[in-house]
Amino acid sequence: MSGEEYISEYKNRRTLLAVLLLLLTSATLFAQRGVYDIRIDLSHIGSNSLPPGSMVYMGKYIFDSKNSMRVIDSARVDKKGVARFKGYTHPIDLDKDQRDVFTAGQYIIYQRNNITNDILFNVDFFYSDSRGKNFKEKVKYSGEGTWTRIKPWSDKYGPENELAFEIQRLSRQNGADFNPLHKRALKEIPNSLTGTLLQFLINSDYTNSKFADLADERLYYTNFGLVELYRFLSGLSASSENTRNLAIDYLLKNKSITHQKLRAAIAMHCFRYFSSTPVMGCEGSAVYVAEKYILGNEAIPSSDIAEVAYYVTLNKGTLIGNKAPKLNLKDTSENLRSIEEVMGEYSVIYFYSDDCLHCKTETPLFVDFLNHYRHSPLNVFTVYTGTDKLAWLAYVEKNFNTANPFINWIHTADLSRESNFPVDYGIISTPKMLLLDNGLRIIGRGILTSTLSGILENENKKTKEQFKYLSIIFPDKASFSDSTEIITRKAAIDKIYEGAGSDIKYRNNLLRLTYLYLFSSDFYPNQEAAAYIGSKYICPYSQTFDDTVFVSNVCRAVAAFNKNKLNTQATDLQLSDIAGYPADLLYPSDKYKVLIFYKTTCGICSTISADLVRLWKKYRQKVAFTGIYVGQDVQAWRKFVLENKLEFRQLYDKENIAGLHLAYDVETVPHIYVVSPDNIVEAKDIGIADLENLLKIKTIQ
Repeated sequence: MSGEEYISEYKNRRTLLAVLLLLLTSATLFAQRGVYDIRIDLSHIGSNSLPPGSMVYMGKYIFDSKNSMRVIDSARVDKKGVARFKGYTHPIDLDKDQRDVFTAGQYIIYQRNNITNDILFNVDFFYSDSRGKNFKEKVKYSGEGTWTRIKPWSDKYGPENELAFEIQRLSRQNGADFNPLHKRALKEIPNSLTGTLLQFLINSDYTNSKFADLADERLYYTNFGLVELYRFLSGLSASSENTRNLAIDYLLKNKSITHQKLRAAIAMHCFRYFSSTPVMGCEGSAVYVAEKYILGNEAIPSSDIAEVAYYVTLNKGTLIGNKAPKLNLKDTSENLRSIEEVMGEYSVIYFYSDDCLHCKTETPLFVDFLNHYRHSPLNVFTVYTGTDKLAWLAYVEKNFNTANPFINWIHTADLSRESNFPVDYGIISTPKMLLLDNGLRIIGRGILTSTLSGILENENKKTKEQFKYLSIIFPDKASFSDSTEIITRKAAIDKIYEGAGSDIKYRNNLLRLTYLYLFSSDFYPNQEAAAYIGSKYICPYSQTFDDTVFVSNVCRAVAAFNKNKLNTQATDLQLSDIAGYPADLLYPSDKYKVLIFYKTTCGICSTISADLVRLWKKYRQKVAFTGIYVGQDVQAWRKFVLENKLEFRQLYDKENIAGLHLAYDVETVPHIYVVSPDNIVEAKDIGIADLENLLKIKTIQ
């Protein structure tokens, strides 16, 4: 054999060897790979709906971050009305992208009307073998939406889908009992997806074993696993945030979840559920699961990470329980106003725009609610989100009109976009409303007027119950002297402080509640007791209170209260009358004097004007009435006096040189004092009813 012949023979042998090796490798590969063979007999559906040649599709459920379904195979209906799906099975492996291949999981076979796109039929079935072995099924449509599994001559594949179709039939019945099917599944098809589904259907308690079932990696390619997860999450919606977050930890730290891809998918669904549910407060749990289990998790797609990060940025600052972010904007007069100015029992921040269609519907409802609100003073801080000043001013003038004296308005905008409020408050659309408590903590977010009404109703109900208990300890009226009452109340406050124990947060909340009750009382001993709490237990320990706004207001109120206290000599000042001439505050010296401190912008001041005029006309022979304006707009004051027919003496601190603000409590108006002929303060900060009763007594004497 020549050298060339030898080389040619060698090449032929090498080629033959390579072919044999390839055939052997392929045979080994195919020996390891199973085959699915699924036949769907659709002959009973009707030839008009499914003529021969119609396309039928097989979809695979995917428990990913968005709960998708992927079509992995299709078949044509033959002349006998049968659609046959055939291909290779694969062992389940979540490390690989197996969305387009046949693995253990839940599948749907369906057909749509080409014209209307309506689903003409669909049937779900399960394949539970994680190893990817052969799968053979023949299913027949039985009419009325039911399916029947036709057993092969040797039913070596097991009755899993026979039970699955029975589950579908039972699910149409109210109060169906799945226990017999579950017992059969445990006996005939242990470790199957159908058995797991039955386990979920009969067991409503989320025990360790149930979480273990939920951790089955095969559920990544099912639909019912996700349904079960959402059923679990919906049961947490009404729970407290701490309870929800503990349940999330319990679920996502479950040791049965052995694959990061499944854990990541569960985390994303927890986030999606709590970020989209209408139940207020669940946003906190969405941020919790985002920061703890999603952001920085390499098993989660970058597109999902970006979505979650955007949500956290817009919502983290305004979660329920958080203190409202700083908000400093200019009002209609170009003055800088702060959210901290709205210190009160409750405050609303209302974001709106003049070109927002939803705002045009919501704003009238909001204003109507404010017109009828009577529980306690309510502060409203409105924020215009547009940039057109004329449109803003016109909107305020036209829409935000209310005569309710309990409502305090501050209208603001950021026309030149100098602040970061859209990000701080997550404003991507309007209207948006937040409700704050007296510590400026958020107790309502993303709410509408109907929800606001319900929240305030519940909050005021709770406050009334608490105040009812305090009214027993600190009654508004007493049968013995005021001095004895004051001593008794101070002793009760000391006992409350001592009884609160070492829990600083609990103690401060109790002191705050007691202070608010006493401060809001018209009974002077209670007001004195409020000042006692402030000066002894609140102001000296301001650093222990989270609510710095509350503390600063208490300290300011205490300082104001201590001016011209009861049974002390009233401070006389030289003010100016309405014409600008000098006038003594405590003139004349031979009569009882009623001093009314007020502002023209105070709604309650306007409300009580008629009663003050009535009392002045009745008692002016024995009592001197003096109105003291404590605002700055003299022209508005003179107009106010004329419109309300305040014919008794009117004074003001011309050019702010008399020290009125230093001598008297003019922080809160209206503020009514009664001073004796010898200028002793006998009553202060009283209402119209108490004033009328007191004048009856004093004039009879």
